Amino acid sequence: MEKLGIVVGSTKPNRVNFLSNKPLRLGQFVILKYFDGDEEIRLLGMINKVERENKYIPEDIPNYERIDRLIKESSSETKVKGEIQILGKIAERDNGITLEFQRTPPLPASEVLKPPKEILERLFGSKGKNYIKIGKLLSEAEDVNVYIDINQIVLRHLAILAITGAGKSNTVSVLLDNIVNLKGTVVVFDFHGEYTRAEFRRDGKNVVNVIKPLVDPTTLDRKDFAKLIGIRENATIQYRYFKYAVDKVEKDLKDEKGDDWKRFVETESFFGRLIGELESWKDEEKSSPFKGKIREESLYEVINKIEDTMVDLRHIIKIGAKDLIENIRPGMVNVFDFSEVDEEVADALASNILKHSLIERKKAVRGSDSKIPNPILIVVEEAHILAGVKSDTDSKYWMTRIAREGRKFGLGLCVVTQRPKGLDKEILSQMNNMIILKLVEPEDQKHVQSASESLSSELMEYLPSLNPGEAIILGNMTKIPLLIKIDKAKGKIQGNDIPVVDKWLGSEEKVSKLEDLKDF
Repeated sequence: MEKLGIVVGSTKPNRVNFLSNKPLRLGQFVILKYFDGDEEIRLLGMINKVERENKYIPEDIPNYERIDRLIKESSSETKVKGEIQILGKIAERDNGITLEFQRTPPLPASEVLKPPKEILERLFGSKGKNYIKIGKLLSEAEDVNVYIDINQIVLRHLAILAITGAGKSNTVSVLLDNIVNLKGTVVVFDFHGEYTRAEFRRDGKNVVNVIKPLVDPTTLDRKDFAKLIGIRENATIQYRYFKYAVDKVEKDLKDEKGDDWKRFVETESFFGRLIGELESWKDEEKSSPFKGKIREESLYEVINKIEDTMVDLRHIIKIGAKDLIENIRPGMVNVFDFSEVDEEVADALASNILKHSLIERKKAVRGSDSKIPNPILIVVEEAHILAGVKSDTDSKYWMTRIAREGRKFGLGLCVVTQRPKGLDKEILSQMNNMIILKLVEPEDQKHVQSASESLSSELMEYLPSLNPGEAIILGNMTKIPLLIKIDKAKGKIQGNDIPVVDKWLGSEEKVSKLEDLKDF
C-alpha cells in the first residue's frame, strides 16, 4: 500500500491528526496501520479536514513582492496536514470483510496508507441480491462502485433531500430502475406529472402504470369525502349537514335498489339526489333533521360546493369506481397522477391510498387475502405538501403511522423534497436512510441534522458545495456514511428544467413560417 503520511500529535479512538507531503483530498479514504504487540491493526479512516501550509509563507507576510521569490525557494517546504475520522477496525470474518468499533486510540506515528481498491470494493460493493448499485465513491481517483441494501430501504424508509436542480429526479430514477429489475412494486405520488411519461424497462418492456385517480367518494371516510368537495375541517356545521345528507341518500338508495345500488346509479344522479335532500331542508313545512333552525348560509355553501365538484372534479369522481389501491399492479412503478387536482383533493386521495396500503399489508402478513400481497415502497414526491411542519393533513397522519409501523408489514416510505425544513420532523426522523444532495440553506441543514444521528457536523460542511448528482448517503442501507456520485439513470423522468431560450427561438420560427404562409 502506498504511504501517504503519518499520524502526529495525541490520538483519540475516533480521530487523529496527520502530516503529509502529498496532495490529499477532502473525503478521501485512508488506512492507518500500526502494531499492537504482534497484532497488525488496520483502521479505515476518512479525511475530514485538510490544509496546506508553508512556514516560510505565513499569513502576515509583510512584503507581497517577496512571495514569488519565496515560492521558488521554499516550494519543497509545503506540507499537507489535517484530521482523519476513524470509521472502524478492518476485520476479516467468515461472511467477508467488515468494520468493527475501535475502542482504543491508534499509536502516534502510525502510517497513513492508501487503501487498495479491492478493500473498498469489498466494503462498499455488492453483498448479494439485496444490494443495488447507486453510484461511485466521490473521493477516490479509481472508480469504486457503491451498493446499498434495498431491504433496509423498504424496512427502514428513505429520505431524498436536495435543492432544486441538484439531482433528485435522477436519484429517484436510479432507485426505481433497480427496484423494477428486482420485480419490486413501487407507488409514486406525482404532483407535477413528471412521471406520467416516465420509462422504466424490464425485459424490454416499459413497466410504468400511470393511474389517473378515479374514485368512488362514497368509499372514502366521510371526512375525506367532505375534503374532496372543499369542506374544511373547521366548517363543523357544513360538515354535519353534508354527512347527514350523504348517509340519508345512501340509505334511501340501498332501500330502493339493494346493497349493490351502485350498479344502477349514475354519478350525476347520486349528486343530484344529494342536492335535492339538502334543498328539501329549506322547506319550512318539512321537519328539519336537526334540532333548531337550519343555517341557510351554511346549507347553501354545501350545495354550492357539491355543484362545483360536479363540474371541477367530474374527471376523477365516479360512483362504483374500484378502490384506488386496486389500480396498483405488482412488479411495476405505479404512478398516481395528482397534477390536475389541488392540494386538498390530493391529500384526500393520498391519505386513502396510504391508509389502505397499510391495512392490506397487515392482512398479507397475517395470512389473509390482500389486495397488496407483496412488499411495496411508496414514494411521496413534494413530501412537504402532504406532511408539512405546520399542517394537519390526513396524509401526514398515515405517513407517520407507516413510518412507525411499516417495517413490520413490508411497507416502505420514501419522502422526496427540496424543502427539508418544511417537512414534518417526526416523519423525517423516522427515515433511517438518507440520500442528501446539495443543500445550501442553513435552516434546511439544521433541520436534517436534528432528525439524523448519523449526519455529523463534518459531513454537513460538504452539503453547500456538492455538485449536481453528488450526495451523502447514510443509514442502515450502507455500512458508514459515504460521499458518492449518483449513477446516471437508465430510466427517464421528466424532471428537467424547461429550455426557455429554445422555446422562445422555436416560437419565433413558428411565427415566421406563419407570416410566410400569409404572404404566399
